[in-house]
Amino acid sequence: MLAIRMGKKLRDLWTDGGKTKAINKPTKQYLSKGWAVTPDILPAKPDGPRRRKYAPIRPNKREAVAVPLSGQSYNPSDADHQDALRKVVRKLTKKEKKNEKFVKLLEYGRDQTFEGNFSADKNWEEEVKETKPKEKKAPLTPEIIKKEESAAKKKDKRRKKLGKLGTAREARRSLLHRRHPSQAKILKEAEVVDELLKNHMEKEAKREVRVEQRKLKRKEDTLVKHYGRHYYQGIAPDVAPSDKLVGSLRHMEGGYVHPALDRMKSLEERNLVPARMNHKYNKRKILKPKGEMHLKREDFGVLPHTTF
Repeated sequence: MLAIRMGKKLRDLWTDGGKTKAINKPTKQYLSKGWAVTPDILPAKPDGPRRRKYAPIRPNKREAVAVPLSGQSYNPSDADHQDALRKVVRKLTKKEKKNEKFVKLLEYGRDQTFEGNFSADKNWEEEVKETKPKEKKAPLTPEIIKKEESAAKKKDKRRKKLGKLGTAREARRSLLHRRHPSQAKILKEAEVVDELLKNHMEKEAKREVRVEQRKLKRKEDTLVKHYGRHYYQGIAPDVAPSDKLVGSLRHMEGGYVHPALDRMKSLEERNLVPARMNHKYNKRKILKPKGEMHLKREDFGVLPHTTF
């Protein structure tokens, strides 16, 4: 009570009654009996700065203590702890798979044994040159002509005997040798591969959508919060992430340099200190002295000498 009599501020953040004052919290002014108003809507002094006549209603009253981000608390909840572990396990397994793939690539072909000498073997050009010469047809002798004629007669006789159906059947049978022996199997396998590829493409598309949504969510989280017409600067996390911890102070971000700034941000977040408005000044406006005019100059380059 002695502190109140002496007119000093009490630093008790948790009580509002008993004429105590939280840090920088505006106290209500009594204009008359039972009529208390906040100082931002008091009648303005003639020489004082211009203020709003009416207090803007902002839905920025939040909990006194903000819920800590997962991983920043010294005593996290079990769910947050499990989530953090899950993320770490996922990252490590991904890394391990990547390493395994790389090792497999390095050791590819070590189990295979190669015979022969690659440097001494002939290359494809030499092999192509060594192909067998085309067989020359033997000259037609009377015996060969007679043999061919008898074969043709036999074939004609057989065709007449079998009829149309027989010849068609024979033609079909003769085509079998031209068909690939495992054609049906290959077609079946191709269908299976197509189905797998289709499923894979669908999964990839879904995964891309999920990644984009996650990016948008992450971007929304980093944006400055705003209530009504006013934008407020977002709070800097109490624990600096590892990507901010750089060796040189020159390359550190402003929000992570001074601990006092972090403290102020924390107080702002907990609604104990009025939040600072994030002013965005018009950087394109060119200031000029009073009475002067800005004229656009037009440069036409070197004018040619003319006779008129």
